[in-house]
Amino acid sequence: MELQDFTKQEQEMIKKGLTFSKLNDKETADKIIALIPQDMIKRIPFYVRKHAITRTVKRVLLEYPELYAVTEQEGQLPEREAQELRQTLTDIFQEKMNKHKIK
Repeated sequence: MELQDFTKQEQEMIKKGLTFSKLNDKETADKIIALIPQDMIKRIPFYVRKHAITRTVKRVLLEYPELYAVTEQEGQLPEREAQELRQTLTDIFQEKMNKHKIK
């Protein structure tokens, strides 16, 4: 996607700079990011990719605290929770992609 593919309002926001969530726990964030389907990440324009990822991790923290708490634990994620979190992340990214008309 190119800048002109976005609406005027979105172009202004991109020019101003995007907000990024400060991720306090890098290890937890890395576990969550690893569950995001790579084909979805590649479809996000590179200049908004970091914004999309950090805000999604923050959204998981706020909207799904029980899943976030599981990712904070040491070691590998249990398979059931990992699958649930993977589906949640896929749904969030699909919602964002539909909103911004990213195919």
